[in-house]
Amino acid sequence: MARRVRKRRRPRQPESALRPEDYQFANESRLYWQAVGGTFALFGFAVYWTAFFAIRTGPGAWIHGKFWVPAAILVYPFLALWVAQLLAVRPRRQELKEAGMQARVLTRSHPQLKEMLSQQAKLLMIDEPEMYVIDDETPYIFSMPSKTGAIVATRPLLETMNEAELSALLAREMGHIAAHHVRMAFTARWMRRANPALKVLLLPVTLMCAFLGPWLNLIEVTADRVAILVTGRPALVNAALVKLAVAADREAEISQEELEAYMRAGLDITTDSAQMERHFRVGEFLSSQRELRERIEEITNYLHTDEGQEALQKMQEMKQRIS
Repeated sequence: MARRVRKRRRPRQPESALRPEDYQFANESRLYWQAVGGTFALFGFAVYWTAFFAIRTGPGAWIHGKFWVPAAILVYPFLALWVAQLLAVRPRRQELKEAGMQARVLTRSHPQLKEMLSQQAKLLMIDEPEMYVIDDETPYIFSMPSKTGAIVATRPLLETMNEAELSALLAREMGHIAAHHVRMAFTARWMRRANPALKVLLLPVTLMCAFLGPWLNLIEVTADRVAILVTGRPALVNAALVKLAVAADREAEISQEELEAYMRAGLDITTDSAQMERHFRVGEFLSSQRELRERIEEITNYLHTDEGQEALQKMQEMKQRIS
């Protein structure tokens, strides 16, 4: 007699567990569904009218009886989205395949990163994502779609950031995975760089991504909030973001030593000419980064809100539970 195999159930989340709605920025979900739902509604409208004319027009009309036309319009946006998501992730997967297993973050190769990854996944109550470290001249970190999500960082990023700053940037990517941003955000950013022929061929996704611009900005704020909750230090998250922006901008002409000295000094500018010049150059760089300045302000104020305090309380309870 065949033995029945019981399905393994995921552990039930405690009532006090931190959920995406606890830290998501206001209107994030609304903007997403406006863009996605609006695009599908537009094609639904086209399906209705083509079906209407297929029924109502006379036998001489080209559309008469051709019900495959509305059926094709109905399938088109779903198929286009699937193809776009497939094409968007393929080059990165190929890159990771070529990098080989040595790029994979494992306990034996990157013990500190692996520990951070495991700890943060437990705090956010998500499956631990894969992580890869690749060779590239530019320091950056991003998330990409996979079964449990995947995080990719470059070696220059690991060299630029200290352990605490790296933990903050990793928490941001974990936030994207926990809030289910990754697949659509990855596709939308790929569509911005796609060639014009693909944009025409995948018209529903092109329209969808054109409306997703505000949503893409808000999900970065949501990810910042997760980093604040995980690290408990808004100043650390700000420092990591500024260091990453400076390191990634080759025209910034600000050394890491100058940037770290600026952050240590804060707003206390003495009459020392070298320090004054450093503050001026770093301040001028930050003033040119409008979105970064807005995010820094949001990060600074987040824990002063009731919403931030409630989310922080839940995070502290989670830390106590798993310690």
